[in-house]
Amino acid sequence: MTWYQLFKGIHVMAAVVWVGGALFSSVLGARIARTNDGPRMAGFSGDIEHIGMRLFLPASFLLVLTGTAMMLNGDLDWGQLWVDYGLAIWLLGFVLGIGYFGPQTGQLKTLIEEEGPDSPVVKERIRQILTVSHLELVLLLGVVWAMAVKPSTDHPWWLAAYTVVLVAALVAVARPLFSKPS
Repeated sequence: MTWYQLFKGIHVMAAVVWVGGALFSSVLGARIARTNDGPRMAGFSGDIEHIGMRLFLPASFLLVLTGTAMMLNGDLDWGQLWVDYGLAIWLLGFVLGIGYFGPQTGQLKTLIEEEGPDSPVVKERIRQILTVSHLELVLLLGVVWAMAVKPSTDHPWWLAAYTVVLVAALVAVARPLFSKPS
């Protein structure tokens, strides 16, 4: 086994944990939000915060570290579209985590303590956080696609195919948000 193969194996496992966990959380979160059950929504939010900090965040750091190690050990070119896109979305996820999810989670905890989990304001805040996480998931799924097919700017049809994949992912992820509660 080469260092590149080792880093690639860890990289793929980290991606599965992060993106697979995000997909599962997104689907479960949409299902729970449709129930309009405040305590259940608040409990889910707390659980996701806990899991995010202890599982998703370390997986995302492991992902970027092993990706960098693969680039160095595999003698790969940094300026490729799929590499740039992956790094850009990782950076966006990092910025969202620090600049949006972190502060929103703190404010949500305060709202739950002050107004209770059944408050319409609390429920709406949870739905807003879920919507942003759904959109981030669409971008993460786009990165998985880009890493698998490694599109280049040499063939314009890749951009069209990529756009179709992103739109399909967006529709699939956002659809539960607009369906009636069960």
